[in-house]
Amino acid sequence: MSSSPAPSPRPLTGRHVLTSLIVFFAVVFVADGILIYKAVTTFGGLETADAYRKGLAYNDRIAAEDAQAERGWQDKIAFDADAKRLRVALNDATGIPVSGRFLTAHLQRPATNRFDRGLTLEQTGLGAYEATAPALDAGWWTVRLQVYATDPADGGDVLYESRRRLWIKP
Repeated sequence: MSSSPAPSPRPLTGRHVLTSLIVFFAVVFVADGILIYKAVTTFGGLETADAYRKGLAYNDRIAAEDAQAERGWQDKIAFDADAKRLRVALNDATGIPVSGRFLTAHLQRPATNRFDRGLTLEQTGLGAYEATAPALDAGWWTVRLQVYATDPADGGDVLYESRRRLWIKP
């Protein structure tokens, strides 16, 4: 019996190396392309509208925040899931309810702006304001509250502004 010699492995040629490099970089480019596409299509867009003008008015913003701090107003924000109502209690520094103001609330998800909605709250009692907020899904929401002395449609200045996190139970 004669034993036949074992077949020799195919030699590594320049063509094999070139093909391997092309396949490797093709996989990398396809993966990068998918990730770039997902990143661009899921970004909600510009975070701040009129950023340039707001930058020019920065000192005015600081003065408004100082005036707000001097007022010492405090708010309590709650959502009644059964009645689907957003409730705000507004008090001054001594705890006296602040009434006769115009309130707006902007509800948004922390990670996206696709579910943002604005509400105009109506006064329902001394320092108590409410608005109907239908179809709020469970989870975390950010509430940006703004209080005006006059109707904001008439160009009233913001007297008080706050941001609060709101948890809506599933």
